[in-house]
Amino acid sequence: MFHSALLTARALSLALLFSFAGVFDTAAAQTPAETPARTPAARPNEMDALRQESLRLVNEARAEASLPPLTLSETLNQAAQAHARDMLERNYYSHTTPEGRTVMDRYQAAGGNPGRLVAENIAKCSGCAVPADAAAVADLHEGWMQSPKHRANILRKGLTEYGFGLAENADGRRYAVQNFAGPGTPRTSGADGDAGAAEPLAPEAQTELAAELINAARSDEKSVFADDALVATASEMLPETVKGASLDDLRNLQNALPAETTFRRFRVVAGSCSGCGAEATDADVRFFIGQWLKNDDYREMLLNNALTGIGLVIVADGEGKKIAVAILAGE
Repeated sequence: MFHSALLTARALSLALLFSFAGVFDTAAAQTPAETPARTPAARPNEMDALRQESLRLVNEARAEASLPPLTLSETLNQAAQAHARDMLERNYYSHTTPEGRTVMDRYQAAGGNPGRLVAENIAKCSGCAVPADAAAVADLHEGWMQSPKHRANILRKGLTEYGFGLAENADGRRYAVQNFAGPGTPRTSGADGDAGAAEPLAPEAQTELAAELINAARSDEKSVFADDALVATASEMLPETVKGASLDDLRNLQNALPAETTFRRFRVVAGSCSGCGAEATDADVRFFIGQWLKNDDYREMLLNNALTGIGLVIVADGEGKKIAVAILAGE
Protein backbone atom coordinates (compact mmCIF):
# COMPACT_ATOMS: atom_id res chain seq x y z
CA MET A 1 0.00 0.00 0.00
CA PHE A 2 1.35 3.41 -0.97
CA HIS A 3 0.43 6.72 0.60
CA SER A 4 1.88 10.13 -0.02
CA ALA A 5 1.50 13.68 1.22
CA LEU A 6 3.07 17.04 0.52
CA LEU A 7 3.74 20.41 2.04
CA THR A 8 5.15 23.74 0.91
CA ALA A 9 6.30 26.40 3.35
CA ARG A 10 7.12 30.05 2.87
CA ALA A 11 6.33 33.04 5.01
CA LEU A 12 4.88 36.53 4.68
CA SER A 13 5.01 39.35 7.20
CA LEU A 14 3.42 42.77 6.96
CA ALA A 15 3.67 45.67 9.36
CA LEU A 16 2.38 49.19 9.43
CA LEU A 17 4.44 51.94 11.02
CA PHE A 18 3.11 55.44 11.66
CA SER A 19 5.16 58.57 11.98
CA PHE A 20 4.67 62.27 12.59
CA ALA A 21 7.60 64.64 12.14
CA GLY A 22 10.02 61.75 11.88
CA VAL A 23 9.04 59.81 15.03
CA PHE A 24 7.10 56.60 14.65
CA ASP A 25 5.59 53.85 16.78
CA THR A 26 5.45 50.33 15.48
CA ALA A 27 2.08 48.71 15.21
CA ALA A 28 2.24 46.21 14.21
CA ALA A 29 0.98 10.28 21.70
CA GLN A 30 3.47 8.25 20.32
CA THR A 31 3.57 4.50 19.47
CA PRO A 32 6.92 2.71 18.94
CA ALA A 33 7.49 0.65 15.82
CA GLU A 34 6.79 -3.05 16.19
CA THR A 35 10.31 -4.01 15.14
CA PRO A 36 13.62 -2.14 15.23
CA ALA A 37 14.10 0.42 12.50
CA ARG A 38 16.48 -0.31 9.69
CA THR A 39 17.74 2.53 7.58
CA PRO A 40 20.15 2.49 4.68
CA ALA A 41 21.71 5.54 6.33
CA ALA A 42 23.56 3.06 8.53
CA ARG A 43 25.35 2.04 5.34
CA PRO A 44 26.50 5.33 3.77
CA ASN A 45 27.32 3.93 0.34
CA GLU A 46 23.92 2.27 0.08
CA MET A 47 22.02 5.41 1.09
CA ASP A 48 24.14 7.57 -1.19
CA ALA A 49 23.22 5.34 -4.11
CA LEU A 50 19.50 5.60 -3.32
CA ARG A 51 19.76 9.38 -3.07
CA GLN A 52 21.59 9.63 -6.36
CA GLU A 53 18.96 7.49 -8.02
CA SER A 54 16.14 9.58 -6.59
CA LEU A 55 17.90 12.78 -7.70
CA ARG A 56 18.37 11.33 -11.19
CA LEU A 57 14.66 10.58 -11.51
CA VAL A 58 13.66 14.02 -10.20
CA ASN A 59 16.02 15.80 -12.58
CA GLU A 60 14.88 13.65 -15.47
CA ALA A 61 11.30 14.75 -14.80
CA ARG A 62 12.37 18.39 -14.48
CA ALA A 63 14.34 18.23 -17.72
CA GLU A 64 11.24 16.98 -19.54
CA ALA A 65 9.45 20.07 -18.20
CA SER A 66 12.32 22.35 -19.31
CA LEU A 67 13.26 23.11 -15.70
CA PRO A 68 16.82 23.38 -14.34
CA PRO A 69 18.24 20.41 -12.40
CA LEU A 70 18.53 20.27 -8.63
CA THR A 71 21.67 19.44 -6.65
CA LEU A 72 21.89 17.27 -3.56
CA SER A 73 22.00 19.22 -0.31
CA GLU A 74 23.43 17.65 2.84
CA THR A 75 21.17 19.93 4.88
CA LEU A 76 18.07 18.64 3.10
CA ASN A 77 19.34 15.05 3.24
CA GLN A 78 19.71 15.33 7.02
CA ALA A 79 16.27 16.86 7.46
CA ALA A 80 14.60 14.27 5.20
CA GLN A 81 16.39 11.31 6.80
CA ALA A 82 15.62 12.46 10.33
CA HIS A 83 11.92 12.79 9.51
CA ALA A 84 11.69 9.41 7.73
CA ARG A 85 13.33 7.64 10.68
CA ASP A 86 11.23 9.52 13.24
CA MET A 87 7.96 8.58 11.51
CA LEU A 88 9.04 4.93 11.40
CA GLU A 89 10.24 4.74 14.99
CA ARG A 90 7.21 6.55 16.45
CA ASN A 91 4.65 5.14 14.04
CA TYR A 92 3.02 8.31 12.73
CA TYR A 93 2.60 9.72 9.25
CA SER A 94 2.50 13.47 8.88
CA HIS A 95 4.50 16.53 7.84
CA THR A 96 4.10 17.66 11.46
CA THR A 97 5.62 15.74 14.35
CA PRO A 98 3.58 14.94 17.47
CA GLU A 99 5.30 17.96 19.07
CA GLY A 100 4.25 20.22 16.22
CA ARG A 101 7.60 20.52 14.40
CA THR A 102 7.28 21.26 10.69
CA VAL A 103 9.42 20.79 7.61
CA MET A 104 10.72 24.34 8.05
CA ASP A 105 11.64 23.57 11.66
CA ARG A 106 13.55 20.48 10.55
CA TYR A 107 15.27 22.36 7.76
CA GLN A 108 16.40 25.14 10.06
CA ALA A 109 17.51 22.64 12.73
CA ALA A 110 19.79 21.08 10.11
CA GLY A 111 21.26 24.51 9.33
CA GLY A 112 18.93 25.67 6.56
CA ASN A 113 18.14 29.29 5.69
CA PRO A 114 14.62 30.27 6.86
CA GLY A 115 14.35 32.76 3.98
CA ARG A 116 14.13 30.01 1.38
CA LEU A 117 11.15 28.20 -0.07
CA VAL A 118 10.99 24.68 1.41
CA ALA A 119 8.75 21.89 0.14
CA GLU A 120 8.28 18.31 1.23
CA ASN A 121 6.77 15.12 -0.17
CA ILE A 122 6.36 12.08 2.06
CA ALA A 123 5.32 8.51 1.33
CA LYS A 124 4.88 5.24 3.19
CA CYS A 125 4.23 1.66 2.29
CA SER A 126 3.63 -1.58 4.17
CA GLY A 127 4.67 -5.10 3.21
CA CYS A 128 7.53 -3.73 1.12
CA ALA A 129 10.44 -5.92 0.09
CA VAL A 130 13.51 -4.97 2.12
CA PRO A 131 16.09 -3.67 1.77
CA ALA A 132 15.05 -0.81 -0.50
CA ASP A 133 16.80 -0.73 -3.86
CA ALA A 134 16.69 1.33 -7.04
CA ALA A 135 13.38 -0.30 -8.00
CA ALA A 136 11.87 0.82 -4.69
CA VAL A 137 13.05 4.37 -5.31
CA ALA A 138 11.51 4.24 -8.78
CA ASP A 139 8.19 3.08 -7.28
CA LEU A 140 8.24 5.98 -4.82
CA HIS A 141 9.02 8.44 -7.57
CA GLU A 142 6.25 7.08 -9.79
CA GLY A 143 3.75 7.35 -6.94
CA TRP A 144 4.65 10.99 -6.34
CA MET A 145 4.58 11.82 -10.04
CA GLN A 146 1.11 10.28 -10.40
CA SER A 147 -0.23 12.70 -7.78
CA PRO A 148 -0.79 16.20 -9.26
CA LYS A 149 0.13 18.03 -6.06
CA HIS A 150 3.27 15.99 -5.39
CA ARG A 151 4.24 16.29 -9.02
CA ALA A 152 3.87 20.06 -8.64
CA ASN A 153 6.50 20.06 -5.87
CA ILE A 154 8.91 18.05 -8.01
CA LEU A 155 8.36 20.42 -10.93
CA ARG A 156 8.17 23.62 -8.91
CA LYS A 157 10.01 26.66 -10.23
CA GLY A 158 12.46 28.46 -7.98
CA LEU A 159 14.02 25.30 -6.53
CA THR A 160 17.73 24.60 -6.57
CA GLU A 161 18.39 21.87 -3.98
CA TYR A 162 17.14 18.39 -3.15
CA GLY A 163 17.26 15.95 -0.25
CA PHE A 164 16.03 12.38 0.17
CA GLY A 165 15.54 10.18 3.22
CA LEU A 166 14.32 6.62 3.68
CA ALA A 167 13.79 4.37 6.72
CA GLU A 168 12.28 0.90 6.95
CA ASN A 169 12.05 -2.10 9.29
CA ALA A 170 12.23 -5.85 8.83
CA ASP A 171 8.44 -6.09 8.60
CA GLY A 172 8.50 -4.05 5.41
CA ARG A 173 7.17 -0.76 6.75
CA ARG A 174 8.89 2.02 4.84
CA TYR A 175 8.81 5.81 5.05
CA ALA A 176 10.37 8.06 2.44
CA VAL A 177 10.82 11.82 2.39
CA GLN A 178 11.68 14.24 -0.39
CA ASN A 179 12.80 17.74 0.62
CA PHE A 180 13.22 20.66 -1.76
CA ALA A 181 14.59 24.16 -1.23
CA GLY A 182 15.36 27.26 -3.26
CA PRO A 183 14.77 31.00 -3.46
CA GLY A 184 11.30 30.44 -4.86
CA THR A 185 9.57 32.83 -7.25
CA PRO A 186 7.86 36.21 -6.78
CA ARG A 187 4.33 36.05 -5.44
CA THR A 188 1.28 37.12 -7.36
CA SER A 189 -0.72 40.10 -6.12
CA GLY A 190 -3.91 38.11 -5.79
CA ALA A 191 -2.92 34.73 -4.34
CA ASP A 192 -0.06 32.81 -2.80
CA GLY A 193 1.23 31.56 -6.11
CA ASP A 194 4.00 32.11 -8.59
CA ALA A 195 4.08 35.32 -10.59
CA GLY A 196 5.57 33.74 -13.69
CA ALA A 197 7.80 36.00 -15.76
CA ALA A 198 8.92 39.02 -13.74
CA GLU A 199 11.15 41.96 -14.62
CA PRO A 200 13.91 43.01 -12.20
CA LEU A 201 13.46 46.63 -11.09
CA ALA A 202 15.72 49.18 -9.41
CA PRO A 203 14.24 51.20 -6.51
CA GLU A 204 13.37 54.19 -8.69
CA ALA A 205 11.41 51.99 -11.09
CA GLN A 206 9.83 50.15 -8.16
CA THR A 207 8.56 53.48 -6.84
CA GLU A 208 7.22 54.59 -10.23
CA LEU A 209 5.22 51.37 -10.51
CA ALA A 210 3.98 51.66 -6.91
CA ALA A 211 2.74 55.20 -7.62
CA GLU A 212 0.88 53.97 -10.69
CA LEU A 213 -0.83 51.20 -8.73
CA ILE A 214 -1.80 53.49 -5.85
CA ASN A 215 -3.08 56.20 -8.19
CA ALA A 216 -5.20 53.62 -9.98
CA ALA A 217 -6.85 52.87 -6.62
CA ARG A 218 -7.32 56.52 -5.60
CA SER A 219 -10.60 58.24 -6.47
CA ASP A 220 -9.46 61.85 -6.16
CA GLU A 221 -7.54 63.73 -8.82
CA LYS A 222 -4.80 64.55 -6.34
CA SER A 223 -2.28 61.77 -6.89
CA VAL A 224 0.92 60.44 -5.42
CA PHE A 225 4.23 60.89 -7.26
CA ALA A 226 7.59 59.15 -7.02
CA ASP A 227 10.08 61.16 -4.96
CA ASP A 228 13.81 60.42 -5.13
CA ALA A 229 14.43 61.77 -1.61
CA LEU A 230 11.83 59.39 -0.20
CA VAL A 231 13.39 56.51 -2.14
CA ALA A 232 16.72 57.36 -0.48
CA THR A 233 15.03 57.57 2.92
CA ALA A 234 13.39 54.16 2.47
CA SER A 235 16.78 52.73 1.54
CA GLU A 236 18.28 54.21 4.71
CA MET A 237 15.62 52.51 6.82
CA LEU A 238 16.47 49.04 5.52
CA PRO A 239 18.87 46.82 7.51
CA GLU A 240 22.41 46.52 6.18
CA THR A 241 21.92 42.79 5.57
CA VAL A 242 18.62 41.27 4.48
CA LYS A 243 19.61 37.69 5.28
CA GLY A 244 18.37 36.82 8.74
CA ALA A 245 16.75 40.26 9.20
CA SER A 246 13.14 40.97 10.14
CA LEU A 247 10.89 44.00 10.15
CA ASP A 248 12.04 44.65 13.71
CA ASP A 249 15.48 45.45 12.28
CA LEU A 250 14.27 48.47 10.30
CA ARG A 251 16.08 51.67 11.18
CA ASN A 252 14.37 54.66 12.76
CA LEU A 253 12.69 56.98 10.26
CA GLN A 254 13.88 60.10 12.07
CA ASN A 255 17.50 59.06 11.57
CA ALA A 256 16.89 58.16 7.94
CA LEU A 257 15.31 61.45 6.87
CA PRO A 258 17.46 64.02 5.08
CA ALA A 259 18.41 67.20 6.95
CA GLU A 260 16.05 69.23 4.77
CA THR A 261 12.73 68.14 3.29
CA THR A 262 9.61 69.89 2.03
CA PHE A 263 7.42 67.16 3.55
CA ARG A 264 6.10 67.51 7.09
CA ARG A 265 4.00 64.35 7.54
CA PHE A 266 5.17 60.82 6.95
CA ARG A 267 3.69 57.33 6.97
CA VAL A 268 5.68 54.12 6.63
CA VAL A 269 4.47 50.65 5.72
CA ALA A 270 6.74 47.62 5.54
CA GLY A 271 6.55 43.97 4.59
CA SER A 272 8.68 40.89 4.12
CA CYS A 273 8.35 37.56 2.40
CA SER A 274 10.32 34.33 2.27
CA GLY A 275 10.70 31.95 -0.63
CA CYS A 276 9.61 34.71 -3.00
CA GLY A 277 12.50 34.86 -5.46
CA ALA A 278 16.13 35.89 -5.72
CA GLU A 279 15.75 39.50 -6.89
CA ALA A 280 13.30 42.39 -6.61
CA THR A 281 10.88 42.55 -9.55
CA ASP A 282 7.76 44.27 -10.78
CA ALA A 283 5.78 41.27 -9.47
CA ASP A 284 7.00 42.07 -5.96
CA VAL A 285 5.80 45.66 -6.22
CA ARG A 286 2.39 44.44 -7.34
CA PHE A 287 2.34 41.84 -4.57
CA PHE A 288 3.20 44.15 -1.68
CA ILE A 289 0.95 46.97 -2.86
CA GLY A 290 -1.83 44.43 -3.41
CA GLN A 291 -1.41 43.00 0.10
CA TRP A 292 -1.38 46.44 1.70
CA LEU A 293 -4.51 47.51 -0.19
CA LYS A 294 -6.36 44.47 1.18
CA ASN A 295 -5.80 45.63 4.75
CA ASP A 296 -8.16 48.40 5.94
CA ASP A 297 -5.51 50.35 7.89
CA TYR A 298 -2.87 50.07 5.19
CA ARG A 299 -5.40 50.90 2.48
CA GLU A 300 -6.48 54.06 4.30
CA MET A 301 -2.86 55.22 4.37
CA LEU A 302 -2.16 54.42 0.71
CA LEU A 303 -5.34 56.14 -0.45
CA ASN A 304 -4.87 59.24 1.71
CA ASN A 305 -4.85 62.07 -0.86
CA ALA A 306 -3.01 64.34 1.57
CA LEU A 307 0.05 62.12 1.08
CA THR A 308 1.48 63.10 -2.29
CA GLY A 309 5.02 61.70 -2.32
CA ILE A 310 6.18 58.08 -2.21
CA GLY A 311 9.43 56.17 -2.05
CA LEU A 312 9.40 52.36 -2.22
CA VAL A 313 12.41 50.08 -1.93
CA ILE A 314 12.33 46.28 -2.08
CA VAL A 315 15.59 44.45 -1.40
CA ALA A 316 16.41 40.75 -1.71
CA ASP A 317 19.10 38.56 -0.16
CA GLY A 318 19.41 36.44 -3.31
CA GLU A 319 18.19 33.32 -1.48
CA GLY A 320 14.46 34.01 -1.19
CA LYS A 321 14.08 36.66 1.52
CA LYS A 322 12.79 40.14 0.61
CA ILE A 323 11.98 43.23 2.65
CA ALA A 324 9.89 46.14 1.35
CA VAL A 325 9.65 49.63 2.83
CA ALA A 326 7.32 52.32 1.47
CA ILE A 327 7.26 55.91 2.75
CA LEU A 328 4.37 58.20 1.87
CA ALA A 329 4.64 61.86 2.75
CA GLY A 330 2.67 65.09 2.58
CA GLU A 331 3.15 68.75 3.37
